[in-house]
Amino acid sequence: MRDVSFDSPLLTTLVAIAETGSFSAAADRVGRTVSAVSMQVKKLEEMVGQPPLFQKIGRRMVLTERGETLLSYARRILALQEEASIKMQMKPGITKIRLGAPEDYVGERLGAALESFSSRFPYAQVDVVCEPSETLSRLARDRKIDIGVVTTTGCEHGVELLRKEPVRWVCSAQYDFRLDPTVPLALFQPGCIGRAMALDAWGHTGRPYRVAYSSPSISSLIAVVRAGLAISPLPLCSVPRDIRILEDDAGVPHLPSLPIGLIVSAQEDRNPAIDNLARELRVSYQ
Repeated sequence: MRDVSFDSPLLTTLVAIAETGSFSAAADRVGRTVSAVSMQVKKLEEMVGQPPLFQKIGRRMVLTERGETLLSYARRILALQEEASIKMQMKPGITKIRLGAPEDYVGERLGAALESFSSRFPYAQVDVVCEPSETLSRLARDRKIDIGVVTTTGCEHGVELLRKEPVRWVCSAQYDFRLDPTVPLALFQPGCIGRAMALDAWGHTGRPYRVAYSSPSISSLIAVVRAGLAISPLPLCSVPRDIRILEDDAGVPHLPSLPIGLIVSAQEDRNPAIDNLARELRVSYQ
């Protein structure tokens, strides 16, 4: 292959298509038309030669093996370019980022994103705000947080879908909820999407149940479960290792996955480090 020089817009578009799965969604992200995105892909493929970088499977554009190789380099090149740009523009002092996430999402995935981010920006200060998703969405609209990781319905404007997180019923290893004539539930506070899902699921079983405990804190729900006082529906990413996960054949109703979305500040003059942390979150929540 002849010597080629990849410019940032081409690589940015490649990453956008890989993460969104379509030319149209990628066009919205990078602020170009669909035809312009198509031309960029054509130019990239002319630069690197055959085989093609993408193949269409169903409705999604999926990377080929050659495309995956280029994607790994694209992410590294863009990260280095952004890091260099930010560090050359940084003024003395500490970069502060306000990150919001429900308490049940503050786990390994968020921790991995913050660890990778801190390796590039060791002097950045990330203030983590733990509130329900509805509150975080409002704080993002009011520009009181820079980034939000929230439960989404998939219909909100400005919310990017990160992943669909499995939700599982959990209980203490010593507790057999089937012996209770009325199943005690430990749920998040009213207004939480997960609570509504759980109540709807039990309502379809015809089996008696009651809300025995309600709390906005996942730590409180886990404490109740550990004590063998109730069962609770938790995102799989938040289940501690000492808590038993109940499968569907254990007599609990199936729960749909929780769509987790990303909100990024729409300020035009936002700190470039915010985009860097957002990218780390996208990678971590894949």
